[in-house]
Amino acid sequence: MNYRSGINQHSGFKLSLCAAALTMAFPTFAQQAAPAADAGTQATAQKSNQIQEVVITASKRRESIQSVPMSVDALTSETLQKNNIQQFADVEKLSPGLVLNNADGRGQNISLRGVTFDPDTGASPTVQVYWNETPISTSDAFRSLFDIGRIEVLRGPQGTLRGETSPAGAITVATRVPNLDSVEGTINQTWGSHKLWNTQAAVNVPLIEGKLAMRVAAVYDRSSNDVHNVVNGRDNGDRARGGRVSLLYQPFKNLEVLLVHQQLKDENTNYQVNTGAPVAGQGSGPTLTQGDRSSVVEGNYDFYNRTKLTSLNVTWNLDGHKLSYIGGFQQSREVDDRDQDITNVIQNYVSQQLVNIKGLQRTHEVRIESTDGSFWNYMFGLYYSKSSFSSRFTQPLAYFFPVPYGAPMTIQLEGYTAPGTYGKGTAFFTDHRFALSANDTLEVGARHQKNESYSQQYLNVFGNTVESLPKGFANQESKHWTGSASYKHTFNKDVMAYVSYAGGYRPGGAAGFVTAVGLDPNYIVYKPEKSNSIELGVKSAFLNRTVTLNADIFQQKIKNYIGRANNVYVRTAAVAGEGPGPGAGGTYPADAATGGINLNTNGDVIARGLEATANWRINPDWRAQLSLSYVDAHYDNANLYCNDTNNDGKPDNLGFAVQPGRQISLCRSSRPLADTSENEAGRLNAVLQSEYTHPIANYEGFVRGLIRYTPPSYHLPTSENIPSFIPVDLYVGMRDSERRWEISLWAQNLLDRSNKGSGSLNYVGGIPGGYLISRVPQQRRVGVTLRYDFGM
Repeated sequence: MNYRSGINQHSGFKLSLCAAALTMAFPTFAQQAAPAADAGTQATAQKSNQIQEVVITASKRRESIQSVPMSVDALTSETLQKNNIQQFADVEKLSPGLVLNNADGRGQNISLRGVTFDPDTGASPTVQVYWNETPISTSDAFRSLFDIGRIEVLRGPQGTLRGETSPAGAITVATRVPNLDSVEGTINQTWGSHKLWNTQAAVNVPLIEGKLAMRVAAVYDRSSNDVHNVVNGRDNGDRARGGRVSLLYQPFKNLEVLLVHQQLKDENTNYQVNTGAPVAGQGSGPTLTQGDRSSVVEGNYDFYNRTKLTSLNVTWNLDGHKLSYIGGFQQSREVDDRDQDITNVIQNYVSQQLVNIKGLQRTHEVRIESTDGSFWNYMFGLYYSKSSFSSRFTQPLAYFFPVPYGAPMTIQLEGYTAPGTYGKGTAFFTDHRFALSANDTLEVGARHQKNESYSQQYLNVFGNTVESLPKGFANQESKHWTGSASYKHTFNKDVMAYVSYAGGYRPGGAAGFVTAVGLDPNYIVYKPEKSNSIELGVKSAFLNRTVTLNADIFQQKIKNYIGRANNVYVRTAAVAGEGPGPGAGGTYPADAATGGINLNTNGDVIARGLEATANWRINPDWRAQLSLSYVDAHYDNANLYCNDTNNDGKPDNLGFAVQPGRQISLCRSSRPLADTSENEAGRLNAVLQSEYTHPIANYEGFVRGLIRYTPPSYHLPTSENIPSFIPVDLYVGMRDSERRWEISLWAQNLLDRSNKGSGSLNYVGGIPGGYLISRVPQQRRVGVTLRYDFGM
């Protein structure tokens, strides 16, 4: 068995049918990124027939999204508010191709441009999340969102300017900044079906006018997905509460200090849906379908998370230069209490696993950059991070099953990380921008990083304590250069084209808590991963800037992509060059005592795709946006760990056998990348959004909507094609002319579409149950949201 030992170290297109049902318009991404001076000014800007400029910080500089040579989705506070984005996982609604998977309450993961990530690898994520420009763990990112100023989704490798060199992209979350000059605030209340209650409030107070201000924000969030456990009578539910204090100090015009501290607590009961019925010999139980939204797990399935985040951003503008410091401090605790017999294979038997994870991470970044060079502007920076963490789990270990579907003989198994477990990263980076002409800009950057870690784990069973990793494998160290380059040509004020290169890197390491005694330690170690990506794009505006069209094509090659091979069979007695065995195709029986184990596996990957976003300000009252992403990400003739019962070189799960001469079977693969549920995603994703407003007396009425197209996918364990999924969100409401208050009635997944798919088997003692594990189907949600802004 394996368990994530601590925080991460560092096609038919059917939109026309739905569009015909909605002659509406939605909030576009193209809203003012910075806070408006006052509500009247904001309302005037909204009535302009030109698409408003979006200011982003993707390149660590404040720039228009239309001038940055990379693919970025920018979501302003207004966009998030209008679409009721109150959970981090809902951000994927507005960014096609972005997948935010909350899993079952643990193992949260993010995919972008088809590059998936399994957190149980223990490797750094493929998409890194930043909170006020400080990196945070993926698990801690998947919480409630409140009082957010802007979210940016950066696509492609991030190998130069940010703390972690993630290969698929980055998501930056910026909280609202205090206002130095006025008392103001906001109250946002949402009531909805399925026990939804979300309260958000914020107040801003200048302590020293023009110099020091404080902003205090809080959230209380409660919801349910209506899954009921028919065995123990419990219901799913999620409750979060938290608060944030932000201080902005500007003693001089050229010096700014922003300190933010946030605490958030989340409690989640999250049983998975079970379908089917018991098989002969398993016992009795009801017949369930996905629509029943029922679970048959006998034990608890609870998750607790408490996070404390602190960021410090200091900016000092000197003569022609800017000196910056970004510091982060993250404390987190996660407790997972779950019954691993998640389809109740053995009735009246609970395999309760209790996991306790504590993490602490500190990051520091210092940058100096020139700000007024006419030809050359440069940036130099240093980055340092250190994380320490501890992980401990306990669970019963079944070592003998007297009869099929009968309670086994068990003993307590305990695993824990060694004291002093840590991960450390240091980096030097530099970036240089050259204005070759009035219309041509060249930018190049490089980053050198060094990663060190120590992560030994211990297993205690039958009175013996053993090291999970062999001597010399607990300490890991790596060094690597990554870089970036871009060239852009501005044809005129409305059209820009670019070509860019970016490299990414993830350090190698050793898989933890591997219980196969006698396994060659080289199977436990996984190699570092290197990425290289080329992107060609154009950003343009037409018809007096009432239409913008941004598009890009890209190709990314990943050397030694860090994937996951779960439940692979082992034969520790294998000898290289031995003859055929007694099994099918010459295979040998796997070690019965070991069963299936989980390992990391490396293989080359290639991803190609197209991304495009079109905004149209049809008239001052009607806006629309269409975004799409088409991605093909697959292994490139990779040699991966697998189960191969008949020695034909193709993965299967037909029995317990291993290829001759190998402790673990190897299979060639050029299949698409799969997520943690072993689903191979489809290629085309799209989002259509629009908003239409109309004056009603002294007020303004509106209707807006959101249509998403999620393509068909393929479920590997069951060889099932899962159909496409097209949810529609609709909002109708009214607000005052200065937009100080707003009331909206909304329906998410208006047509009550379900992302259906068959379930997967769960094995206990080498036998499967009749019940399957199924995804929790989507459901229609309706509600009302009230917002009031004061003091503006």
